[in-house]
Amino acid sequence: MNTLRTSLAVAALLACGLASAQTSAPAKPAAKPATSTPAAAPVTKGGKGKLMTRDELRTCMAANQKNEETAAELDKQKAVVLKERDDLKASKAESDKFEADMQAQGTALKAEIDGVKAFGAEIEAGASKMEKAELKAKQEEYQARANALQPKIDAFNKARNDRVEVNKAFNVRVDAHQKVADDFNEAVEDLNDKRNDWKFKCASRSYDEADEIAIKKEQNKK
Repeated sequence: MNTLRTSLAVAALLACGLASAQTSAPAKPAAKPATSTPAAAPVTKGGKGKLMTRDELRTCMAANQKNEETAAELDKQKAVVLKERDDLKASKAESDKFEADMQAQGTALKAEIDGVKAFGAEIEAGASKMEKAELKAKQEEYQARANALQPKIDAFNKARNDRVEVNKAFNVRVDAHQKVADDFNEAVEDLNDKRNDWKFKCASRSYDEADEIAIKKEQNKK
């Protein structure tokens, strides 16, 4: 009999809880008021220390945009992963109920089989003391009970055999979901690493607002 791999199923169902995509955009440095006096320093935004070059700012802006695009895609994937997790939970609950029902049916069926066997043994033991008509009636009753029992046995065995294929299909889904969940969590960790790297390289750096405007114009032309 093929059974559900419960421990694996539980691992898969919990996998999505290990990590989740962070979709909030990294905070941008607050802009300083612009000045129009000719002798003033270049308009800068946020941060401290030496101004980023335009190339450095372009790299930081591109990295931030890429991170946000990745976060948006992971949000979509997360919904799919969680839906499959919930579907597997529902399938597991249905399977548990099926197994409980089959246990109850099996117990009742065994009791009925034992009862028919005991009736047959009773007939055999007392056959020599019975009148021919009584023995014939007992034998016919036994046969009727046995005949009525056989379809129940066949139905039970068919349900059990059919369930083997259902369990196989469930386990295939569990394996597939486990891989998807692992890949998702790995992608989330990778995104977090890239965001931390962006914060270290870009978040605290000052830059010329004119460079930002120029870079955005470049991007709009593409």
